[in-house]
Amino acid sequence: MTDIRTQQEVHGLGLSLRPWGAADADVLLRGVTDPEYLRWNTPLRPIADLADAREAIRYRSEGWLSGKLAHFAVAEGGEIVGGVGLSGIDRHMCQAAVGYWVLPGLRGRGIATRAVELCTRWAFEQEGIHRIELRHAVDHMASCRVAERCGYAYEGTRRDGMHQAQRPGTYRDAHQHARLATDPYPSPDPSPDPGPSSTPR
Repeated sequence: MTDIRTQQEVHGLGLSLRPWGAADADVLLRGVTDPEYLRWNTPLRPIADLADAREAIRYRSEGWLSGKLAHFAVAEGGEIVGGVGLSGIDRHMCQAAVGYWVLPGLRGRGIATRAVELCTRWAFEQEGIHRIELRHAVDHMASCRVAERCGYAYEGTRRDGMHQAQRPGTYRDAHQHARLATDPYPSPDPSPDPGPSSTPR
């Protein structure tokens, strides 16, 4: 991620990861204004309307060019189903943090697990990242399961490790998981779930 270049698509595990575009603003808005998303996450930037969503997409593009962010729209069958990406990329230390979310109505199909795994492999194999951290509120069990399925080892609890955007000035404890490029890939390998129709960071 050291050169100015076009953000490429990543394919695998029944999903495609692609750069966010201006035409995706309505989907991004729907995802990050969902009450369940807001319950667990602190967005990179406040998003309340389409103008905010377009600005957020521009911010993600600038983050890619600066090497600080690598955020993707997650698509399945050509339709966006969520988002995944790396934030806080430190090229000197070869570290980053992963975040993710799935649109309401599509959770419970293994999309978050597959998106995190695909993004993780891309970061390790193509971008030279060595350590990726995954943090979630201590009572967000769905996110904890995603971490475990993707081979992110539990490392402890970060006291007041998450800011609660909906309640300014308040914090909550967060579990920290991490995976190294030298860790084995999870087994069994995440694959598309045939079940009916998640989580972010």
